[in-house]
Amino acid sequence: MYLFIVVGLYYQLAQSGRRWLILFVSYFFYGFWSVPFSGLLAFSTLVDWSASCWIERSKTKAWKRAGLLASLIANLGVLGLFKYADFFSDSAYGLFHMRPWPHMNWILPLGISFYTFQTMSYTIDVFRGHIKAHRSIVDVAMYVSFFPQLVAGPIVRASDLLPQLQTKQEFEWSNIRQGIARIIWGLVKKVYFADAMAHIVTVVYGQSSDYSGWSLLLATYAFAIQIYCDFSGYSDIAIGSAKLLGIHLPENFDAPYLTLSIQEFWRRWHMTLSSWLRDYIYIPLGGNRRGVFRTYVNLMITMLLGGLWHGAGWHWVVWGGLQGVVMSIERLMGLGNDTTNSWIVRFFRWFVTFHIVCISWVLFRATDLSNSMFIFKRIFTMADGQFSIGPAPIAVLLILLFVEQMKLRNRWLALFDSHPVLARWVTYLAILLFSLTFMQSSNPEFIYFQF
Repeated sequence: MYLFIVVGLYYQLAQSGRRWLILFVSYFFYGFWSVPFSGLLAFSTLVDWSASCWIERSKTKAWKRAGLLASLIANLGVLGLFKYADFFSDSAYGLFHMRPWPHMNWILPLGISFYTFQTMSYTIDVFRGHIKAHRSIVDVAMYVSFFPQLVAGPIVRASDLLPQLQTKQEFEWSNIRQGIARIIWGLVKKVYFADAMAHIVTVVYGQSSDYSGWSLLLATYAFAIQIYCDFSGYSDIAIGSAKLLGIHLPENFDAPYLTLSIQEFWRRWHMTLSSWLRDYIYIPLGGNRRGVFRTYVNLMITMLLGGLWHGAGWHWVVWGGLQGVVMSIERLMGLGNDTTNSWIVRFFRWFVTFHIVCISWVLFRATDLSNSMFIFKRIFTMADGQFSIGPAPIAVLLILLFVEQMKLRNRWLALFDSHPVLARWVTYLAILLFSLTFMQSSNPEFIYFQF
């Protein structure tokens, strides 16, 4: 209801009024979770607006670098303080039996990893000369806080979003239909796929010592479904919500579970993060331009940092490292691209790739590294234990793969857009069904909210 009120007001206002409306509703949206932490969002915006203006006004490269450095220190300092301070302190204690600072145990601000990367990309792009610094802090604040994708992406570049926010978007029924269709698609994935698997994952992973290796494997399949439908479902909702306002956000997923290599998987999973890591870490490190050895080093550094971006813990570092190792092996063997027409080879490569992804999800879902190793041991030895999980994860996985293979989302969006009467009645039905479902929902939050 909040979204549709915003959309209704948005199209009634002139462009100047729309800018203030977007800014107000975005901060209201974030402040509904935490008013004090809205100050961090404002601080990040102020830092990068000031730094970008400084960079553009500076006459020498040294002063431009000083502005960029100030932005990076401020943004990464805040992110490190809230997300990584306790991890580094605990790691130091484990190695040296001393803490460099007391354990803080602070609450992680909602979406801090997402909006920090987004604001840094703005300053870096100004420094590189890819975009001009915006004189109006309101424009930059709109870009940083744009509510549809604020807390869990997609991570949007300023060059893509800011021009759209500054342009008066005309009301078009096709945008409304496409936006609603995309929101419904995302909610179906979240409510009827992700949340359906969440209970299995929570119970089995929460009592991993009681369940058999086969049960843990099925729960890992369930988590693969949960995390994909949960996160891609949020991206669908964000993209659809922005579409209602006439704003186009970039795609974040493209059937990643159908890929034939981990390299291809990362081109199609969390695509905006993957491109961010490529453009702002991998390529600046030298990419593949400085010899074979340096290419593998750059790849490992990028994926280790990508793992650490997801969470503060050694299991996250190992998770990122695993991605880097497998991608390096694929690169060495020339397996990074889809180059075969043999369905047997393609199936084998898909099967191996999918299960490498699932193995890595154990590290993603487990509470820590030791818990991950314990679960791995029980799965690979097919340990005895409770076996109370039915075939639901396998059945849902097959449905999900079929939906992706047949590109049913695109067909759904086209059908919704081309049949206005059908779209209207489906919308009414969806509102009724989701209202009844959410009244009894016990898992309303999205997984990536914690990042």
